[in-house]
Amino acid sequence: MSVFSESLKAKIESFLTRYETRRSAILPVLHAIQDETGWVSDAQIEELHHKYGLDRVHVKEVITFYDIYKDHPVRKYQIRYCKNLTCHMLGAQDAICKIKDRIKALDAQLGEDGPFSLEEFPCLGKCDGAPVMLINKERIEHATADKIDSILSKYAPLPK
Repeated sequence: MSVFSESLKAKIESFLTRYETRRSAILPVLHAIQDETGWVSDAQIEELHHKYGLDRVHVKEVITFYDIYKDHPVRKYQIRYCKNLTCHMLGAQDAICKIKDRIKALDAQLGEDGPFSLEEFPCLGKCDGAPVMLINKERIEHATADKIDSILSKYAPLPK
């Protein structure tokens, strides 16, 4: 029994045939897996090795090298907030503190089932929109502390 859905298997096979070597397909394969499941599990790595011939050590190295890939379960909404100099100068730290407060309040209310996780990210490559954050794959520009409640409430109800 496969750990991948039929549609994900088709995507993986498509990537593997599109690139000259299987190793070259690892990044898009991992993106496809993470898009569907939120993270890349050991069982998925094993199936990539056994069924598709990808070296498990190399796959694990790629996952641990790039911050964008996760090797552990994540919450429904992954917030990545830029902490580079431009974002910092335009209020990133205050916004990050506010996000942490909201996550803490939600976790107190919901326990481990809270909807948000926060990761401070070195650069999101959008300095002209600073401070910038991603929620899953949606980029949000000018995400200052005064806008955080409005932004987060679009994804999940916030405690009063």
